[in-house]
Amino acid sequence: MNAFVITKVILFLLLPPSILILLSLIGLLLTTTKRYSQWGKILIFIGLLTLYLLSIRPVSDALIEPLEYSFPSIQKPSLMSKSLIIVLGGGATDLSWRGINAQPSRTSVARLAYGITLYRQALDSDLVISGGSGDPESPHISEANAMKDAAVSLGISEKNIIVEGNSRNTIESVKALKSLVGERNTILVTSAFHMKRAAAMFKRIGIYVIPAPTDYRSEQKKLTFYSFIPHAGSLENSSTALYEYMALIWYKIRGVI
Repeated sequence: MNAFVITKVILFLLLPPSILILLSLIGLLLTTTKRYSQWGKILIFIGLLTLYLLSIRPVSDALIEPLEYSFPSIQKPSLMSKSLIIVLGGGATDLSWRGINAQPSRTSVARLAYGITLYRQALDSDLVISGGSGDPESPHISEANAMKDAAVSLGISEKNIIVEGNSRNTIESVKALKSLVGERNTILVTSAFHMKRAAAMFKRIGIYVIPAPTDYRSEQKKLTFYSFIPHAGSLENSSTALYEYMALIWYKIRGVI
């Protein structure tokens, strides 16, 4: 097991719901002992309460909103001709068990759709799709290739698509794309919650990009009774936000951003 896989496993265990399930299981084990029974009940309560809070929309929105407001939406004057429009991959689904090629994940589709929209507005531009496989269970799947096939099926000429399909995470994508950018006007497309980290990584290596955030997750609806009913989507958004905060701290310590 290489360092990349080990890092992924540790990260999955540190994020909800894994960490909360582990916390509750430890608490359950402690309740079987006379000495630590009370501590066990406290851990179970903390685990369940945290799971509930992270699963409701007001909390998930509060966590992910600051990330999504890091950059404003792109303005049309920024769409200069002969631009380089970089779309970062956000996962792919292995459908070989159905006898068909891998498909872009919902996150990748959202990013690609916006990238294609900008590509069609910026004349004589190139579409760059970046992303290998960050999934230890499917290392053979290339996010970029799946996204390229989708782009071609939507009418984008293959000759105007540049594919970088070897990177496993954002920092590897940034390093792989450095030689492609040069002096061209560069527009970066990725999920709004991911843009702060991605743009900072490009800036760190001396590349100025115009952020074009998409795939917004927070809705900022008015609070109602339904706002406090746990929902899998809210838990996913909370976990995504916590992942980003952890990544920002980690890469800041390492001097990558």
